[in-house]
Amino acid sequence: MEALILLLIGVIAIPILIIISYSSKKRTAQQQKGEPRIKITVKSPNVPRLACPRCGSPVMLRGNRWECGWCLDSGDLGSLSCMQTQTELPARIICRVDFAQTWADLKTELARLVPQHAAMLMPSLRQAAVHQISLSPMPEEEQIEPSRLRDMRAFFEANIEFSPSTQRIVQGEILFEDEGVLSERRFGTFWQSLLEALEEEGAIPWDTDTDQFFYDFACFACWRTGGPCADPAFLDKKYALMRAFHDRWEALHPEEQEGEEYQ
Repeated sequence: MEALILLLIGVIAIPILIIISYSSKKRTAQQQKGEPRIKITVKSPNVPRLACPRCGSPVMLRGNRWECGWCLDSGDLGSLSCMQTQTELPARIICRVDFAQTWADLKTELARLVPQHAAMLMPSLRQAAVHQISLSPMPEEEQIEPSRLRDMRAFFEANIEFSPSTQRIVQGEILFEDEGVLSERRFGTFWQSLLEALEEEGAIPWDTDTDQFFYDFACFACWRTGGPCADPAFLDKKYALMRAFHDRWEALHPEEQEGEEYQ
């Protein structure tokens, strides 16, 4: 008789256990597919909360008293302090070239280098600057940061005298190459005019500080990649431009150069 009762209990219990097991697996599968298992609530950083004066944890209110669930401390409400909740927000730093400031610095440097010829060279200085802007390489990810593109467009819209086609620059076309090119093999018309102006005003290569001047040109040359703080090749670009110009300039003063070597 006892064996018969146990058999009947087993026959009834096994289907029930199978149903419970199936339901549990189904709920687990639903959670894995779409239901979040962890919910994070971000509170406003401007809303203060009551904190335990002992450990700083949030407290529970019990009438006119409070209790800390972390360190188990408690007390009157008057002994509580307020603390601000903290919210972590994703952020990134975007390095950009300040077109307006760079252009202003470039004009200042030209006036310092050749004060008597600066006004005459200004139109070709614009062309040389636009050439470097158009020459700026694309970032490695093949996408221009939208804010950098907006800066470039805003600069040209605010300086009508440049009158270049911003769309041509966006498409990667090189502008004013004859005027602005500067390399070991090629010397644009602006650079030739600047060299002649320096000679006429009696400037000497070894006594003339052109560091900021070529720094500004290099800024334009790497605006797509973020400028000095983001482009690891910035200094290489700057010194490549400076060397190309100074090599041509110093070649006009072989005697002075020999004198400097013997001193």
